[in-house]
Amino acid sequence: MVANRFLLFFIMSLMTCATQLLAVETVKIKNINTVGVAVGSEIQYFEDADHSLTFDQVLLKEKGWLVNNAAIFNQGYSSASWWLKFDVENLSADTEFVMEVSYAVLDYLDVYFVRKNGELKTTLLGDKLPFNARPIDHRLFILPIDLSATEIVSVYVRVRSSSSVQVPINFVEKEAFFITDSSQNVMHGIFMGGILSIAIYNLLIYLVLRDRTYLYYVAYALCMLVFLASLNGWSYQFIWPNSNHWNDTAILISMNGVVMFGLIFGRRFLRLKARLALIAHGWVLLCTVCFAIVLATPYSVGIRLMIPFTAAACFWAWGSGVFTWLKGQRSAGIYVLAWSGLLIGGIILGLSKVHLVPRNFFTDYAVQFGALLELLLLSLALAERINHERSLRLSAQNQSLTIQQKANEALEGRVVERTKELEIVNSKLQELSETDQLTGLKNRRFLDMYIKKEIARSVRYKHDLALLLIDIDHFKTVNDTHGHLVGDACLQEVAKRISSQTLRWPTDLSARYGGEEFCIVLPETNTSGAKIVANRIRECIQQQRFEYKEFNEHLTVSIGVYSVVPVTKELPNEYLERADKALYLAKENGRNRVEIYLPEA
Repeated sequence: MVANRFLLFFIMSLMTCATQLLAVETVKIKNINTVGVAVGSEIQYFEDADHSLTFDQVLLKEKGWLVNNAAIFNQGYSSASWWLKFDVENLSADTEFVMEVSYAVLDYLDVYFVRKNGELKTTLLGDKLPFNARPIDHRLFILPIDLSATEIVSVYVRVRSSSSVQVPINFVEKEAFFITDSSQNVMHGIFMGGILSIAIYNLLIYLVLRDRTYLYYVAYALCMLVFLASLNGWSYQFIWPNSNHWNDTAILISMNGVVMFGLIFGRRFLRLKARLALIAHGWVLLCTVCFAIVLATPYSVGIRLMIPFTAAACFWAWGSGVFTWLKGQRSAGIYVLAWSGLLIGGIILGLSKVHLVPRNFFTDYAVQFGALLELLLLSLALAERINHERSLRLSAQNQSLTIQQKANEALEGRVVERTKELEIVNSKLQELSETDQLTGLKNRRFLDMYIKKEIARSVRYKHDLALLLIDIDHFKTVNDTHGHLVGDACLQEVAKRISSQTLRWPTDLSARYGGEEFCIVLPETNTSGAKIVANRIRECIQQQRFEYKEFNEHLTVSIGVYSVVPVTKELPNEYLERADKALYLAKENGRNRVEIYLPEA
């Protein structure tokens, strides 16, 4: 055991000398902040094409190491194993650090920490291992580092992946990392929540309209959400932490789903016809074939197939939108703008995967920003489509009402104006449904609702509520003697006089109860006040003659009054029944009089 440690110490001394000869800088940790110290040009690496070398053999390897001249080690799609090494020196006080590898889809990531005294610490990571094998539960690969002040540690990394071989390494103080990570998680949550909200919103629209365009858009948004969540490690952490094989497959399936449902949605949204529609069907058929291929082949094969296929399909979808836009379809402009954002983000991400553009924050999140922008713009386009179709329906209604007007005149107005017109129509319909057509007063249906509302309000505030039930005396004789036209005129005149005597406050209500009976609702009115109002109505009707053609006579009314401070929310019929009993008493006592409802009577 002592001999092995001595040999390891000797090897480390040789490697330190070799590092100095290669003029590779040591990663120095000093005055570290929340950003951390990135490792890039300090890395030496070599390729193990047949995966045959062990760590002990790598320690003895002195020649063949290449210097990484980029900010991030990136070899694109490669089937080889890659060995990386660099030295880390702690120039600050004793602090807890973490080593962050911020690329979530690396298959195997073996990290070896070798101290100068020969102590070796090995950590095996990668998304081919169960998620709970990670030293810190995180969607990325996070390793806790214990470095004493002025200590130098050699770090060896072996990486192998069927996805793009990218190893962005960063050293950050442990506490600062988790503070920054919490902020980033909030941003990711807002992003994912935004996509999910868009999907739910359009699903509700589909349930109302039953237009499958919205259903395909929902499927497209959900596939985009699963793809981005899987690509960034969220799905593996929270949804399927024990299914590492499915973690790779989900990326390919969701990517293919994005293409398929995006093409179907585009075909229906743009209303493609003839040759373009036929080509769109062909693309969808190819997507179906790709589903079978990615399920039957390894991830390394599927991803190399899906990337060019996805790029070609997206460019075709964008091109078909441009063609439709040039043909005069207004909503296609928003569609083209939306796909442009996604294409730019996807191109940037794809170029970073094959090492043609540097990997940084912008390239990492370009597809997220592009996807969110696209989904928002497509939702806007769908909303504009709803508004457009609603304008067409309103135009058809206007044509039935005014034959001389042309349909184009209705479509020239803005959406806001059309909405106001619809509100006015609804208001008129509501008013008609609540109004007695003969007298112009509120009808029995509205009366019941109003009494119920006022009972609840009076119970809450402990206020009086009075009801007056009015009946025209000997009205049947008028109808039988002079005809129904005279009777209708008398009802209209009585309604007019009742309204003129009762509308003291906006809350007072006059309504036709039925036949020759009327009802007055007087909120916040006690028995004495209600009796005054009732006598004023009775005198107004009695004093002035009713004239209509040859009819010229006096009419009288009998009025029943019920006033109380409600204590429970009773039904309107119970209040009307009590007022009706008082009215019946007024009829029995000789008519043309006012009677008060008394429980003891």
